[in-house]
Amino acid sequence: MTEALNTLTSLDWRSANGALVAAAAAATGIYVANRLLTPEDKEAEKFKKLNKLPSPPGALPIIGHLFSVGKSPHIKFSEWSKTLGPIYSVKMGSSRTWVSCRGVCLFGRRDRSGIAGGLVVSLVIEVIHNSPEVIREILDRRGATYSDRMSWDVLDAASANGIMWGLAQNGPYLRMWRKHTNNTISKSKLEKEYSQVFITQSKQLLLNLLEKGNEPEGINPSDEMYLYSTFTKDDPDFKAMIQIAVEFLQLLSDVTMELFPFLSPFLRSQVHNARLLQLEVQKVFGKYVEEVRQARKDGNERNCACNEYLKAQETDNENGLMEDIARIDTSSIVLLNGISILASHPNIQERAFAEIKDNIGLDRLPRDTDEGRLPYTRAILTEILRFRPPLWLGVPHSNTKDEEYEGYHIPAKSAHVINSYAIHFNPEIYPDPYTFKPERHLEEDVGNIRQHYAFGAGRRICPGSFLAEKSVFILISRIVQVFRIEPPLDAQGNPVEVPLPDVTVTQPGMPNFKVRFVPRHDDVKSMCRDD
Repeated sequence: MTEALNTLTSLDWRSANGALVAAAAAATGIYVANRLLTPEDKEAEKFKKLNKLPSPPGALPIIGHLFSVGKSPHIKFSEWSKTLGPIYSVKMGSSRTWVSCRGVCLFGRRDRSGIAGGLVVSLVIEVIHNSPEVIREILDRRGATYSDRMSWDVLDAASANGIMWGLAQNGPYLRMWRKHTNNTISKSKLEKEYSQVFITQSKQLLLNLLEKGNEPEGINPSDEMYLYSTFTKDDPDFKAMIQIAVEFLQLLSDVTMELFPFLSPFLRSQVHNARLLQLEVQKVFGKYVEEVRQARKDGNERNCACNEYLKAQETDNENGLMEDIARIDTSSIVLLNGISILASHPNIQERAFAEIKDNIGLDRLPRDTDEGRLPYTRAILTEILRFRPPLWLGVPHSNTKDEEYEGYHIPAKSAHVINSYAIHFNPEIYPDPYTFKPERHLEEDVGNIRQHYAFGAGRRICPGSFLAEKSVFILISRIVQVFRIEPPLDAQGNPVEVPLPDVTVTQPGMPNFKVRFVPRHDDVKSMCRDD
């Protein structure tokens, strides 16, 4: 202490005073600033130091790269990644879009609070072998952060502000209904309680195809197939359900108001139409919910998913709408895509028929329990989901906080969507990707990769994926067993080519084509009746 005092008294204060005061002031400023900065401020400073993303040239004021993206953004994003590398930014309207060929693309926007956000689309072009790990890292392993939804005016209106929980924000309501859905349509529940529904409905479909499907001009299978035997194609409710499905697909693909917020005052009709669509959902599907609810009151409980939802509603004292059980039936689109593909692949049909004949026989129809005995037929379904999934870009996830990915900043309130096109047509993962080859899913090392992303990933993966795959497997195996799917004939008796679903369309919708269902033997009707 004495030495310190001697040192201080020996200083030339006339020269040292200014330096000491400056040092003391700087130290005080650093201390005060550090105490005043919140943890959030410190976190924000950390993200400011992250790298900026490259961007393709040609962005125009206000609209950015919107015209460059065109009508097939899933294809354009894949092309850009070849020149810009593993991750880059694209300007979309008044937003920013970040694209990664390693599995992540962000379509940025600003929400009502002014916080920057974005839409993440999984793309895999150059660093192909890493992309499944990237998707698992972002959407699966960080699922607690990445399972929210964006708040978009039009979708909020169509979903009754999230009551249709597939579009709901993350929270207790979503977790409750996700739990009930997983319990209601779980694998064990479907196998034990609902398998007879598949069998009954598919038998009726086969009879419909037998009656009308062998005409030379062919038939549009969607007329006989959608909802199978529950409705006729002229039923008003059937027509309303088709219209609802089409309008929901249009809402998912039209985000003009979200990309250009300044146009919102001129596009309020979109929100109005979305509300009308939600009212139509309640009107059409609500009466069927009420029928099941009344049956419960009368002591005649039905063995169906709606009844299970109603029980869950009562248990949790949750009075939210039930209309989310009316989600678009993508399994019908998958089945129709498969029929159009098989019509131009007779050799694949014959190989599947031989497998069914050898392992099941021709004296009964295949059942859900036969799936393990029909690996090639099962591989056909998997290849359909890879080759032509229902949608190329799914409904986005959203992350609830700022994140870092490979040295880049992913802003909070970003939305995350898997671009199935970029993954499914990646030659490093799927050799010869533009060829329909079910046998690729029978290879020994197939377990090392995920076979498709048709139902999404992470905590927002479609909870009905097992239901969809189970129902489509039963239908495909039964159709192939009793029919040959062939092209229609023109007036001269020549085959007319059956078009494949257009790969350039982001939201394909219901396929529209004609085929013939030619019976393989004479006792199809008795087989369906007696099975």
